[in-house]
Amino acid sequence: MNKLAELKAWAAKLEQTIVDKDARDYFLKLPKFWLEDAERKIAPNAEFLLLVIEKELQRAQDAVSKYGPNLRIVG
Repeated sequence: MNKLAELKAWAAKLEQTIVDKDARDYFLKLPKFWLEDAERKIAPNAEFLLLVIEKELQRAQDAVSKYGPNLRIVG
């Protein structure tokens, strides 16, 4: 499995895991947008973009691990 497919699968799993819509949007909106860019190959530096996406998905995963799938964004 290539890196792009791996990250897309991870994002999809997180999208199914995070219950609250606002929390899902907060953690996954940008990574999903960037995944689309990488998939369409319109990103100028795709390798770097994939690293950034991975970091953002890890941040979301860490929040789910720490607070559970019912986490909410308060602000």
